[in-house]
Amino acid sequence: MKNSFSQSMAWLHTWAGLIVGWMLFVIFVGGTIACFDTELDRWMRPGMSAQAPERPAVEQVLDALQMEQAGAHAWYVYLPTQRFPALKGGAYHDDGRYEVHAYDAATGARLQDTAGGEFFFTLHYNLHAGDIGMYLVGLAGMMLLVAIVTGVVIHKRIFKDFFLFRFRAGGQRAWLDGHNLTGVLGLPFHLMIAYTGVAIFVSSYMLAGLQVGYRWDAEQFYKEVAPSPHREQVNKPPPARAPLWPMIEDARKRIGGEPWLVSIEHPADASTIVGVGLDHSRHVAWNWRTAYYDGVTGASLGQQASPGAAYHTYNFLGGLHMVQFGGAMFRWIYFVLGLSGCVMLACGMQVWVQKRAKQVAAAGVRSGYGLVRALNAGVVAGMPLAAVSMLWANRLLPPDLASRASWEMRLFCIVWAIAALWAALRLARGKPWRDLFAVTAALTIGLPLLSHLVAPQAALARTWRDGDWAMASVDLVLLALGSGFAWLARRAAHARADDPVAIAEGARA
Repeated sequence: MKNSFSQSMAWLHTWAGLIVGWMLFVIFVGGTIACFDTELDRWMRPGMSAQAPERPAVEQVLDALQMEQAGAHAWYVYLPTQRFPALKGGAYHDDGRYEVHAYDAATGARLQDTAGGEFFFTLHYNLHAGDIGMYLVGLAGMMLLVAIVTGVVIHKRIFKDFFLFRFRAGGQRAWLDGHNLTGVLGLPFHLMIAYTGVAIFVSSYMLAGLQVGYRWDAEQFYKEVAPSPHREQVNKPPPARAPLWPMIEDARKRIGGEPWLVSIEHPADASTIVGVGLDHSRHVAWNWRTAYYDGVTGASLGQQASPGAAYHTYNFLGGLHMVQFGGAMFRWIYFVLGLSGCVMLACGMQVWVQKRAKQVAAAGVRSGYGLVRALNAGVVAGMPLAAVSMLWANRLLPPDLASRASWEMRLFCIVWAIAALWAALRLARGKPWRDLFAVTAALTIGLPLLSHLVAPQAALARTWRDGDWAMASVDLVLLALGSGFAWLARRAAHARADDPVAIAEGARA
């Protein structure tokens, strides 16, 4: 056998990482930002009050849902929390549509819509592509597991290389050291996040059990793993709607904690049921403890039964991935390790690109390989630019603009496409990285200043003075990231003349 086991693993590691490398980078960036999706939701609504009243305006939100979402299968009301001191009202329709809006906790007035942190959360788990995106993300997660395991096998000096970072050398050596360092730094985290990310949608990826055991009856499957009170519709309108707040106060005693999620099933039918459940911040495993009530009379219908060991294990894995537990400290840990994953992927892809660029230069051939290099710069350097541009759009778009959240998302896509095009146009001069990093640095550092000018109530000076550290941290992180991108732009501007990329460009010329 010509190739050793480690050489075979090197081949598998390279191609497993490259095939989905760009997709994984997008998933990691979205997931890293989504560690603070709730805080970003609040930052992108600068007019939101920092405090919620003891009795929020839940009935007014239900009235709004009645007017706007009367035909929905279920309504959801998310009560205010310290992280998000406003109400949210959502509606789920039988065709799978889910629509949610934020409301002032004191008055029930609807707040301005924004893509918010939910945009990055959805980007993380399905790329805004529905079920197809979910399957693509699952495939990417499995390939990441392969890349991590094979990466450990082929790096015989893995822990020794952890202490070696020769960034002054520039070129491929610096990229490779950056890949190794961040890969080892976050190795347990990356392994955990890849495995639990795939496990969350296991019932969608592995359908054989559902087919054999339940004859494709998914509803029966979920009834058995997570039993809860359920009523069939009677196709009659409810004679009245019981007030919601007494149910919430009663549920606080029954479930032993602060309620967060209120669900109203069949709101337009006499069979309507109200569920009042806990949030997920007190335990690693998702805590679905819920008290149920008759939606017409308000009478108690009991509590949800405790899930079995298998479902509890599933909830634990899901909670470990979603980091709703442990407070801000754990979210910061996930955020930093998520950044290390972004750097690991970016460096790994650049190592692959530079290695092949050197081979192209040595062969003295003209090829379409420049497109791969341009796309690599467009994805890795273009996505952060698109993300910060969306935040600029949030501050500059008129508050009363129709489909405001959609415009924020459109501008994200437009800027990203322009960044990729610019990378292709600037490839001949060898400076697309410098250009994109420099613009990203300028926009990121300038965003807190823009907030000071157009949204002074949410500016860093105000939030710092008021001790609102959740909001102040958003601006502080932007300043820190902007400084990092400025350093990267400076490094890219002084790329070594013997860099394989420069060699390749010489060959093309």
